Amino acid sequence: MKTKLIFLVIMLCSSNMLWAQHIFPKDAWGVYSWGNYHPKYINKKQAPEIKGAPLILNWRKLEPENGVFKFDEQIGEKLLKLEEENLYTHLMVWVAFSTKRVTESDTTWAFTPKWIFDNGVPLVSFDPRPNPFGETVSYYFPYYLDANYKYYFHRLIHAMGEYVLSLPPHLRKRILFLQSAEGSTGDGQPYKGKPHNSQYKISKEQWSKFRIETWETYVDAFSKEGELQIPILTNYDTNREVEYKWILNHLPKAIGLKNGMFSHGYHISDAQQRLEEFKGFQSKVEEQGKVFFSRGEQDQEYKTYGWSTKNIPQGFYWSALYATHCGLSLWNIPKSACIDEKNFEAFRTFNRYAAQVHPTSADYAFCALRRGLDVSDTNSFPEEIYGKSLKSNQERYIKIAKAFEAFGAHMGDPSKAIKGGMINRKRQDYNDAGWKILKGNYERHLNQINPEETSIAWWNIDKSIYGRFARGFDYKSGKNTMYFDLIDDFFGKNRNSIKNNINLKIIYFSDDGGKWELKYHDVEGNMQTACEVTNIKGQGWQTKNVIINNAALQNGGKHGADFILENKGKTNCRFHMIEVDKSKVEYVEM
Repeated sequence: MKTKLIFLVIMLCSSNMLWAQHIFPKDAWGVYSWGNYHPKYINKKQAPEIKGAPLILNWRKLEPENGVFKFDEQIGEKLLKLEEENLYTHLMVWVAFSTKRVTESDTTWAFTPKWIFDNGVPLVSFDPRPNPFGETVSYYFPYYLDANYKYYFHRLIHAMGEYVLSLPPHLRKRILFLQSAEGSTGDGQPYKGKPHNSQYKISKEQWSKFRIETWETYVDAFSKEGELQIPILTNYDTNREVEYKWILNHLPKAIGLKNGMFSHGYHISDAQQRLEEFKGFQSKVEEQGKVFFSRGEQDQEYKTYGWSTKNIPQGFYWSALYATHCGLSLWNIPKSACIDEKNFEAFRTFNRYAAQVHPTSADYAFCALRRGLDVSDTNSFPEEIYGKSLKSNQERYIKIAKAFEAFGAHMGDPSKAIKGGMINRKRQDYNDAGWKILKGNYERHLNQINPEETSIAWWNIDKSIYGRFARGFDYKSGKNTMYFDLIDDFFGKNRNSIKNNINLKIIYFSDDGGKWELKYHDVEGNMQTACEVTNIKGQGWQTKNVIINNAALQNGGKHGADFILENKGKTNCRFHMIEVDKSKVEYVEM
């Protein structure tokens, strides 16, 4: 007898998914707004693609007077609005910076309540520095290690925990997690800059101890009968081994990390090591049977710096794919961008893939075709040709990009490329070469086999959201076939019982002309043609959807491929993405 099975039910054998179903709603992950939540501006009518909005709680407003808390105003009333809109949230208390404007005649206070400085807490001064808008401003901070400061801070956490745990269940379930923001805004560092008075310097060891004390306070405050009631997310920025050990040993069921370097655009220096470490920690979390989740935010740089302002929808789209590839569950976007429909396709893309973490429980697999020119790669770019392999060697970046200029590669602001991630984000033009940036495609569960040997990369094809990167055939050099491998676990134990309704989506550049076909490995052990396409010039990027009903997808093609793109003409057809959708797959009962 043939039966139609709902895929998530089939996957109940996955302990991680079981935990996830208990801890987080199925539809929780995706795009959230960023900045203070104002229901008038952030709602499903104006921002239909968002899943929720954070409650960024300003300590100055939460406790405007010593011991006087405004939790109903700052939390409860907003949760009611979120419930009306069917939106989720996460809570974060910003304790610093203390001031946002300081002049001889006027001080405008930011996040730290002024009254704590009247009760013995030192106010620490710093040199002016640029803010996310590129403006140079002076900030003051509290001295976190002061005993009075810790007393007031911990008292706030306990009072907030008591309030949140007393909320009715229908409101409390709107809160997905708490982020512990110990230092400047949501970052992991205490200060931004070097304090003028050296007695207020905070060593890494001192800061580590303070952070762990804060986490212990959150766990205590948000526990009931010894069990933590709401998951806690901590900041990746300054974690060392001692912090990671504490997190793994003391946070039950679910562990979250913030990683801003995955959420502020793409082509970020040192991404290879950063991603490896991030995935390594995720594996340790899941080995303990716990759920791993993550978040990061895009900031005002999207409308400040040229890499984005030249084409904001395109910048968001490729940032969404990068964030997905790196494994973010939740991506916070400034509210001004959330309500601009030109960005909606980027947000739909992130929403579509954000929860598709584990192949057996995922509905979708995708491979977005591109190349990053890694300046540190001396095999691809020998020093005798391109110059000494040093992060600071601008000339090497320029020469490498120049070698691919015919394919659209560009190096518009190399002085920003040679720095770290915070400076990369300030580039005023496209940089297609970078230090240890991600080299390959952005993907989940579907990868291209030997991409450099079988295809060529393109950059800056057109102004559409897809046109920033692509890969294609090279007829003259014989690169006329691209091979793709679907991860073996994608269909899990049901791999041999697939019946039909696998949907394939291919996004291609029709303006190239020519012909191509897509093949797949079928149940007879052959590579069968799923579709043949003739490109029509003048139609730009097109999407081809095809349903296959007799797939085996057991690596039966050349090089162990499950899918093959093959050139059937003499032009260099280019492609943006291949997606596999199993959300409507039917199975034969075995």
